[in-house]
Amino acid sequence: MLKKIIHSFISHRHPWRSVQFDELAEIYTSMSMRSLAFSLVGIFVPVFLYDKGVDVQTIFFFFGVFFLLRVPVSYIAGYIIARIGPKHSIAVSNLLFIAFLGLLISYETVGWPLMIIAIFYTLANGLFFVAYNTDFSKIKHQDHGGKELGWLFTFERLGSALGPIVGGVIATVFAPEYTLVFAIAVFLASLIPLFMTNEPVKVHQKITFKGFPLRKHTRDFISLSSFNIVNVANGLWWPFFLGVVVFSEGAYAKIGFIIGLSLGVSIVSAKMFGKFIDSKKGGALLHYGTGMQVLLNAIRAGINNFGGALAASVLGEPIALGYRMPIIKGFYDAADSEEGYRIVYLVWAEMITGLAKSAYCFALGFAMYFTAAETTLRYSFIIVGLVGLLMLTQRFPALKRV
Repeated sequence: MLKKIIHSFISHRHPWRSVQFDELAEIYTSMSMRSLAFSLVGIFVPVFLYDKGVDVQTIFFFFGVFFLLRVPVSYIAGYIIARIGPKHSIAVSNLLFIAFLGLLISYETVGWPLMIIAIFYTLANGLFFVAYNTDFSKIKHQDHGGKELGWLFTFERLGSALGPIVGGVIATVFAPEYTLVFAIAVFLASLIPLFMTNEPVKVHQKITFKGFPLRKHTRDFISLSSFNIVNVANGLWWPFFLGVVVFSEGAYAKIGFIIGLSLGVSIVSAKMFGKFIDSKKGGALLHYGTGMQVLLNAIRAGINNFGGALAASVLGEPIALGYRMPIIKGFYDAADSEEGYRIVYLVWAEMITGLAKSAYCFALGFAMYFTAAETTLRYSFIIVGLVGLLMLTQRFPALKRV
């Protein structure tokens, strides 16, 4: 049903497609549903652990381990995707995510070790992102990838905007555990549209890392590492900061409302930015977004109330799209350019950026030996804004300024 609606709504908006629109509609549908499922709980995981008695420093270290484990998981994921294809791999990742949610639900009663929870969380995310990137990279149109990326971000944002609001309300009115149960149901439903068409890549492939020109893409991976650190600050530690520092009560509902509203606002920007990128203005857009995020993170460091948090979040989403969409377009085109090494390029990107994100989270944890959690988070936003400038080291051909 949802896939048919999406198909009928935007198939005529892709006139350059000479093949059936099914594959693109399928990934739009699946991503929208998965974004809804993930956003129901994703931004609340640190707050959930904190509410269950896990101290802030341990939460920082938890995510340091989580991202560090992405290195071996991404490597293994490359071979899994080559063997069974990205769609089947996404299905497996969703099932692993359901297992992770089950561990969270029973964390307080069973007392699962945090390492076990981190392993399942990493397995689910690591496998998903390599598979999802492989899928979209393969089926996107070379000359109109910006517009198709804009639509992908639009449907992703639709799910992501609704999720925090629904999840926050359920967690506040009932209990956080009910949010996890609802997310499990949506994850199961998101499996359905994945198998309406065949795998977009050949299965039973054999991949090799030997011969991959790693040095050629050094600037790619530096830029992508910076980009991912900024994403972690935006998507993980900013909501956590709001829940632990800014809001004294009703944190779930307030965070859900703010993040949901801000993501909804960004939907308007996604299509416009996609057209900018296809018009060869992606480089200029990247410079705008990168510069603005420095200012935004400096403002975040001084937020103390609901109004400030709302304003910073709403302004933050269009700014994030300003650098996120060009970087991802360049990233996908770079993966496409390495014939025979598409999956290898994507795996290297996940492994290197995993190390960068892990170093960021461990740095937050070690900083707490010297200062309080609130001070650590406030200063970290300023530092992350400056680290974000490294996104401009990229030399993606798709983002050459004209």
